[in-house]
Amino acid sequence: MLNTLTRNSLAIAVIGALSGGAQAFVVNETFSGNWGEGAGNRGLIIDVLPTSSTRPANDFSNDALVQWFTYRNGEPVWLISNRAEIDKNTNTAELTFFEFAGGTFGPRPDIGNPTSSEWGSGTLSFTSCRTASLSFEGIDGVGTLELSPAGGAVNPLCVVDEPFTACPEFAQGIPDQPGFCVISGNIEEDVTLTNETQWLLSGQVNVDNGATLTIEPGTEITGFPDDTVDFLVVRRNARIFAEGTPSAPIIMRGFESTDRAEWGGLTINGNAPINGCAEGTELCEAEGEGDSGFFGGNDPLDSSGRIRYLVVANAGFAFSPTNELNGIALQGVGAGTVFEYVQVHLAEDDAFEPFGGTVNMRNLVATGAADDSFDWVLGYSGNVQYVVVKQYDDSADRGIEADNFNASQDSEPRSNPTLANFTIIGSEASTQGVLLRRGTAGQLANFVVTGSAGVCVDIDNDSTWTQAQQENLLAQNSVADGCAGGTFDDRDFAVSSWWSDAGNLVADPLLGGPNGTLLQSGSPAIGIGVVPFADAFFDKVDYAGAFAPGAPDWTAGWTVGLDRKNP
Repeated sequence: MLNTLTRNSLAIAVIGALSGGAQAFVVNETFSGNWGEGAGNRGLIIDVLPTSSTRPANDFSNDALVQWFTYRNGEPVWLISNRAEIDKNTNTAELTFFEFAGGTFGPRPDIGNPTSSEWGSGTLSFTSCRTASLSFEGIDGVGTLELSPAGGAVNPLCVVDEPFTACPEFAQGIPDQPGFCVISGNIEEDVTLTNETQWLLSGQVNVDNGATLTIEPGTEITGFPDDTVDFLVVRRNARIFAEGTPSAPIIMRGFESTDRAEWGGLTINGNAPINGCAEGTELCEAEGEGDSGFFGGNDPLDSSGRIRYLVVANAGFAFSPTNELNGIALQGVGAGTVFEYVQVHLAEDDAFEPFGGTVNMRNLVATGAADDSFDWVLGYSGNVQYVVVKQYDDSADRGIEADNFNASQDSEPRSNPTLANFTIIGSEASTQGVLLRRGTAGQLANFVVTGSAGVCVDIDNDSTWTQAQQENLLAQNSVADGCAGGTFDDRDFAVSSWWSDAGNLVADPLLGGPNGTLLQSGSPAIGIGVVPFADAFFDKVDYAGAFAPGAPDWTAGWTVGLDRKNP
């Protein structure tokens, strides 16, 4: 069951200030097409487009552009709207329509040199892939069109099958605001978050008591717009199945989604091994930061579920310097968990942080983290391949910060992950590209590290130097250069020799492309050597970095924020 929800009236009023009758889900390009009143009646062409770059960054809004073909006294009338933002929390767009004359009646406004004059205004509202409405007031009158895709031809990639009807028993609705459902307390039975609803988390929400949380593709989950720290915790023995698609990723974001620390983020606790306990402890466990519960155990193959095509944005919160919520914290999560195609955007603390455990990960994106982009500690030993890190100029720390255990740096099981195909792009705010310290081991291969304001690669602490000298900490087939503080910090340990003795390069990786992340022709990272790891988890590619030369960009269409270096 779910604990009874309580909200103060002021917080509810924040949502109530939104326009009434709105629906709330992700409206994207899959809603584009021919719409009309009645099956087969094409009246409008609706294009859903990425938000115009001339407005301030707003990562989860899209624009609507409407062409409306109608008749006046038997003569065709051709109306085209301005390009207007679709409100991400109400799925409505406020449009101004212009009447075009003198051209060719059709979808090309530039044929025949037409002229235009303002006709009136309209509000476009989406309620599902199959239903929308256009309320209008203009020269020809006032009314509302109830719209459906022409000929009933719904885009097969559009996933919001039905309009919102009501909140389920485990959530609370908001008066006069259909489409919003608020969740709080403990989820202790299996529930599904459906994609026609915008789900708001109120405070700490725990999936507990062996329950399973299923989230449909295209679902949007936000923090509540008040001063409470809202975050989602999947406790030990519970599971999460959040499986989006490239065209319908699952979004967890702040309500405004313009800054960091708008909500707390996602924490998953598992039963996989961690370190930090006294030798001989039968069950080593720890309590997570932010009162997120206990994690750790003796099952390296433990499963916390499946996560694919998920974006976590605007998350993170610092209760104190040693008690913080990350974008995604993976605490003792086991290798039975599927974790791939996941982005953390604009995290207040770290983007991804595995605290021990054995979870394997691939195709990760970290953009704009104010602290570290990929951080491990407490004996993490999973496999990771294809990671792109892009740090922002306003706030950043390290691309990778790697620890074993601070209080006892040789604690077992030692942190010893195996990592391949990272592209780490620093910023003028970042301190280091990669910092390996506090006794961590690890195998790094086919990395690209560049752009940090500090050094590209550093190794700290006697315990870590020992791991490097014994080749328990090793980098291969990698390229680093272009960091303002130099490529290496050799003051206490000869990092440059550790790097070059293993055949790695100091050279410009020649990154380019629309987001500055892709290898360009002539890059020394192309053909640098095959990923050397035997584990079947790894693709045996022969380039460094997260992207295959000339191949489609696997981040395209479902991620945000890679196109810039500021919020």
